[in-house]
Amino acid sequence: MLKPIERTITVTSGSVIGEAEVAGFNLSINSIDPLSMGISTWVNDRDAYGKNIVKCREDEDAFRSYARELQDEMIAALEEPKESESTE
Repeated sequence: MLKPIERTITVTSGSVIGEAEVAGFNLSINSIDPLSMGISTWVNDRDAYGKNIVKCREDEDAFRSYARELQDEMIAALEEPKESESTE
C-alpha cells in the first residue's frame, strides 16, 4: 500500500518599493500537517521600510491572506474521503 503522499510547499515574496525589495516574506507548509504552517518576515532596508511601513504592512497582509487560502485548501484536502475509504 502506498503511504500518503506528502507535499511541502515553500512560497517566497516581498514588498518592493521603487526598484528595491524592502521586506521579504516566506511560507513553508506541509500537506500532512498544514496547521503547523510557518511564516517568516524580514526587513532588508530599515529606512525604506520605516518610510513605507503602511505599504509594506499591506503587502505582508496580502501574503498572509494567500498563505491562509493555501492552508485552507490543504486542510480541506485532508478532510476529503479517500477512494479506498469509499463504500461503493
